[in-house]
Amino acid sequence: MAEYKPNDVIRLVKNTDYWKPGRPYLDAIEWRIMPSQATRVLQFISGQSDLTGGVTTVNANSQKDILARVPKAVCEKNAGNVTATLLINTKAAPFDNPKVRQAISFALDRREFVRAMQGDARLGGIVMSPPYGTWGLTPEQLAAVPGFGKDVERNRAEARKLMREAGYGPNNKLKTTFITRTASEVYMVGSAIVADQLRSIYIEGEIEQKDYTVVTGAFMKGAYAMAFERQGSSIDDPDNAFFEGYKCGAVRNYTHYCNREIEGMIDAQSATIDPVKRKKLVNELDLRLQQDVARVVLYQGLSSACWQPYVKGYVRPTNGNYSHHRMEHVWMDK
Repeated sequence: MAEYKPNDVIRLVKNTDYWKPGRPYLDAIEWRIMPSQATRVLQFISGQSDLTGGVTTVNANSQKDILARVPKAVCEKNAGNVTATLLINTKAAPFDNPKVRQAISFALDRREFVRAMQGDARLGGIVMSPPYGTWGLTPEQLAAVPGFGKDVERNRAEARKLMREAGYGPNNKLKTTFITRTASEVYMVGSAIVADQLRSIYIEGEIEQKDYTVVTGAFMKGAYAMAFERQGSSIDDPDNAFFEGYKCGAVRNYTHYCNREIEGMIDAQSATIDPVKRKKLVNELDLRLQQDVARVVLYQGLSSACWQPYVKGYVRPTNGNYSHHRMEHVWMDK
């Protein structure tokens, strides 16, 4: 690293002692920090940047704009193995009440979140779904999860019933706070949809945007009520999702959910060698965790990016977010 200016730029220079002979090809890389997607797109179209970014940087509509202005640009969409969830602190009242968590899951219309992501999201469970993933639930299986059904009003009627059973209603609303990252507009959009939809079941919440480090600290300490979050997994393997996010005491088990029966199911699928038998166990576990509302899974993200035609050797990931950033094979044909 040659230079780092927070919220501005990261400049990297070639490592002359890199372990692979003859690599990297590039002498330097400059990552410009631009939270605004519109700014990134304009920079790219004007030729001021060679690549829109490393992960999810442009949505489907932006790609159309780019290709209309830069017809030879290369654009790809892949699965990023990132799941958007509503985190609920299961140890804090009233969210320690399963009825409240189930009501929240029933009330959230997953398809509205997918539409809001403008082509960069799809319905999915905890583990990445086909065709990108090997182990995840199909749309037909997801229909059994509260909130994934198409009859939104029926789901919300059930949610209001559960909320009344928990002691809430039009004259006794649950007031809360949603925290989220300041990283990009995606987090604010997701939080705003959550807050808007939960008003239909007597929940009124304010959104607080915080720096990533502050948000992560709050998650780990359990110092929050609810939060919109996107969490990535490095590889398409169930262990990556289950052990990291749902084991009792796991560092990234941000909802502090703990169920010893579930832990046994996590261990059992991990120890199963036969892939067909393991997938059955994984699907059962995915459904069970969502029905328990360990987290409210909202959608699975898709990762999109564009680069100039003279950028060569850049390969996008097929099923993860973290397997394509070495940039060691990238070179510039200009």
